[in-house]
Amino acid sequence: MSASGLVIRAGEPHTIRTRGITLLRSGHREIRRLKRANHTPSIHGNKVWNSSFLIMDHLTRQKVQADQHLLDIGCGWGPLSIFAAKRFGCTVTAVDADEDVFPYLDLHAQINKVEIQQKQARFEKLTQSMLSDVNIMAGADICFWDELTPVLFKLIRRGLKAGVKEIIIADPGRSPFYALAERCEKAGLNSRVVERRTKTPKVLSADLLIINN
Repeated sequence: MSASGLVIRAGEPHTIRTRGITLLRSGHREIRRLKRANHTPSIHGNKVWNSSFLIMDHLTRQKVQADQHLLDIGCGWGPLSIFAAKRFGCTVTAVDADEDVFPYLDLHAQINKVEIQQKQARFEKLTQSMLSDVNIMAGADICFWDELTPVLFKLIRRGLKAGVKEIIIADPGRSPFYALAERCEKAGLNSRVVERRTKTPKVLSADLLIINN
C-alpha cells in the first residue's frame, strides 16, 4: 500500500501515539472500515497487543542497526514491525498465519510511512533456510495456547541453527509462555526471562524471554 494519502491528526480519537509511531485502536474509523470490508482476523489479531511495547523498549536498549533484519513473528496489526522500521530503518518482515491481519498492518505502515515485507505462514512452516538472513526474531503475545509451546520451542531451535543472533518473546504471564521458558532453560539454551515495565502508553508489564546465540 502506498505510504501517502492518509493523514491521522494528532490527538485524534481512538489513536495511540507512542515511541515515535501512531497506532489505531479498534474503534478508529479506519479500523471499522476494514472490518466492514470483512477483514476479520481469526487468530487473536484483533487489536494492538500490549507486550509489543516492552519489546520496543528492549530493542531501543539494544540499538538495532539499519543493516539488520528483524522478523516479527505473529505480527498481528504490526506495531512491532512498524516501530522497528521507523526507529531503526532496518529490514523488517512481518509474519502471521492469518491473512486477514495484513490489511491492518498495511494501514499502519501507510500511516507511519514505512515499508514492511510480509509473509503469511504458520510458525512450523518457517524453515531454517527461511531464517538464514534474520538477525533478530521477535514476537509479542504469541504463546497463548499450550499447543504453541512445543511449536515455538522448535522454531527457536531452528532460528538458532540458522544463525539468528537474538530471539525475544514477550508475554504478560500466561502459563504456556513460562513452559516455553522452562523448555529453553532445560535445553541449555542461552536464555533468560526478564520483567519489563512501562508507563506509556499506559502502565504495563510483561516478561521477556530472551535467547542469545
